[in-house]
Amino acid sequence: MSRRLVLFLTCLLSTSLWVGPATASEWRILAQFDDAPEGLVADDKGGFYVSLFHSGHVMQVAKDGTVRKIADLRTVIGSARGSTVGIDWDGVDKLYVAFSEYSKRFPWPAKAKLSVEACGDATVTRSGLYAVTLSTGVVEPVVTRADGYPFCFPDDPVVASDGSVYLSDLSLKAIWKIDPQEKSAVLWSKDPLFDPAGKSLSGYPVGVNGIALAPDEGALYGVTGGVPMLVKVPINADGSAGEAEMLTFGYDNMDGLEVDPQGNFYLTETLRSEVWKVSPDARSREQLGEPLQAPLGAPASLAFGEDSICVTNLNFFGHLPDDKAKSIACRRLGPSLW
Repeated sequence: MSRRLVLFLTCLLSTSLWVGPATASEWRILAQFDDAPEGLVADDKGGFYVSLFHSGHVMQVAKDGTVRKIADLRTVIGSARGSTVGIDWDGVDKLYVAFSEYSKRFPWPAKAKLSVEACGDATVTRSGLYAVTLSTGVVEPVVTRADGYPFCFPDDPVVASDGSVYLSDLSLKAIWKIDPQEKSAVLWSKDPLFDPAGKSLSGYPVGVNGIALAPDEGALYGVTGGVPMLVKVPINADGSAGEAEMLTFGYDNMDGLEVDPQGNFYLTETLRSEVWKVSPDARSREQLGEPLQAPLGAPASLAFGEDSICVTNLNFFGHLPDDKAKSIACRRLGPSLW
């Protein structure tokens, strides 16, 4: 059987059930900002913590949509130009925020193909992981390029139950594992599946973006952008990374990922501004939203509300008008279709 036919049959199996998009009435704008939101994580009050892409501000959004600033990365990163990206909460008093500084020599994202070369710019020192203490609003670096770690475009952090933090690196096409107490990092996985054959099918030469832990923390899942896939990286008994495997493909440049307690996957596609739900076996999928039916513009991160799924509208490609841009959009979750 030819490789092309195998790929075709795999695609058919991975999308054996497809349910159409939600209607516009199922989506609502929860909150808007003066800057594009990127990272998103639920708090313990029915609201969310949010990172703002350009300003470096960290916000809290109440379940009624009220917004307040709780921290500012600029107190540590100064005037460095870059992207304030993913965010996660340890469930107690620490938020972890990824920041990726731009290189003056190799601009990103204006010249995305130069992103890897920018990783070699020794003048870029601010890229890394930062911690926000919620009780005080104080921001401090956890690990950065200034510590000698070759972060390229740190993107999405995920806090494990033991306090360690997994951090995807979009341009390095890898995943780091960080010990916040020791302020140390190891390159946990740079699996070839994150960048198969070194070729991009989406037009964006990037690797793993959004990541999420399995409910039992026996695996780390990720979505990739260059060759868009949902992948699984087993976590070995000793904590090391196993060999990655593809669960499903057939999407465009993917960004955000969440996993619910039942093992369903929720993911975003930035270029097509779509939100999908994928079954635990990755053989069925439901389109939860697309831009003709819902206020979605390059949705980035996802998080679960009390009875809903919410996304940040980064609006990277300008799909949304001003009155809906720079926002968090939410829709109520109904019964599972599988």
